[in-house]
Amino acid sequence: MNIMMLLEMAASGCPERVAFVDPEIDASISYQELFDAAGNMAAILRATDAVRFAMLDVSNIGIPIGLFASGWAGIPYVPLNYRLTDPEIENLLDRITPAYLVTEPERVAGFHDRKGVQVSSRTDFVALARETGETPDAWSMDPEDTAVLLFTSGTTGAPKAAVLRQKHLVSYILGSVEFMGADDDEAALVCVPPYHIAGIAAVLSSVYSGRRVVQLANFSAEKWVQLARDEKITTAFVVPTMLSRIVEELAGATNADMPHLQSLSYGGGKMPLSVIQRAMELFPGTDFTNAYGLTETSSTITVLGPDEHRLASASDEEDIQRRLVSVGVPLPGIELEIRDEEGGVQPAGSRGEIYVRGEQVSGEYEGRGNEEFSEREFYMNGALSKKELYEESREVRPGASSTRGLRPGGLRPPPPTPAGLRPEG
Repeated sequence: MNIMMLLEMAASGCPERVAFVDPEIDASISYQELFDAAGNMAAILRATDAVRFAMLDVSNIGIPIGLFASGWAGIPYVPLNYRLTDPEIENLLDRITPAYLVTEPERVAGFHDRKGVQVSSRTDFVALARETGETPDAWSMDPEDTAVLLFTSGTTGAPKAAVLRQKHLVSYILGSVEFMGADDDEAALVCVPPYHIAGIAAVLSSVYSGRRVVQLANFSAEKWVQLARDEKITTAFVVPTMLSRIVEELAGATNADMPHLQSLSYGGGKMPLSVIQRAMELFPGTDFTNAYGLTETSSTITVLGPDEHRLASASDEEDIQRRLVSVGVPLPGIELEIRDEEGGVQPAGSRGEIYVRGEQVSGEYEGRGNEEFSEREFYMNGALSKKELYEESREVRPGASSTRGLRPGGLRPPPPTPAGLRPEG
């Protein structure tokens, strides 16, 4: 397995279709051009002594080039948080050198004398990658190769580097996205930071589906609304704070006037009930999906689909309305267990910690192994215990794998609404 498989298939299926658009500089790249640029850059990376490829920048066309070039070259892709302080960035660089670093032009001078770092500006990197160069040897198909290292926020100590192997990312995409499922006129608006797992997933899922991606480097509600209208965006992903600002931007309107927006997914935090209710009023023809996941699980593991949103919004019953603050049901291939403090498996509807496993689940940190895994190879996902889930049906049992689900922005039809609701937490 290798993420380059996904790009190779897209480039074969729709070579001339536009893959990514950077409206800031009015630039774009097709799927064939992206494949060629990844190959050119992979050959360059293999000629250096870099063992990691680091990206310290906002969303731009260099992001997908770097991600796929790393996969082709056989070295981990390491997106860094550009909002960190200089000392924090230096500490992370110490952990990944020798590295090839791409950053915004204004930062380049600060890394010229940095030991173990070969630095390039975003502009030079993209230009170099798009030149005609030597095609490298084939990429590795070892599923255990590390594809991405993503540093956690470090709120409880020094940031940990989550290890996402090729098998985790490819399994997630193959299991949740329909190949070439996007029509020619479909476009995704990506505004989440590239150092977030949602940013990685957006690149991979859009490529595999053949969708055009419009990149918003720095989010503002005004820019989001304008781009969504100008580019006739059909699908988008936002975090709750972004959606709240979009709703505020549209204050006074009775309709967002975006009939082309087919789906809007959200995740990355708790969604206030008032915000999602107002958003559904402003976007009446849009399918809303709550997508919950973690860095360690290669993105989404549970979803609350469009039908559940509409049923909950239309209901007068408080219990049904609460589905709008639920994270829904597991994706196909994901198993969940509810356990007590002693590790005992509890019945559905019980309070406790959520344990999760599946082909896309890593739970591994560089230098620390799979220490968060239990003896039954479940990832101890304590964070999800603070969320709410509801039963898929009255027959759901702890440890059972859901066979229903809807990937955010995906094309799998949503399931019928489950009979019961059981919030957790």
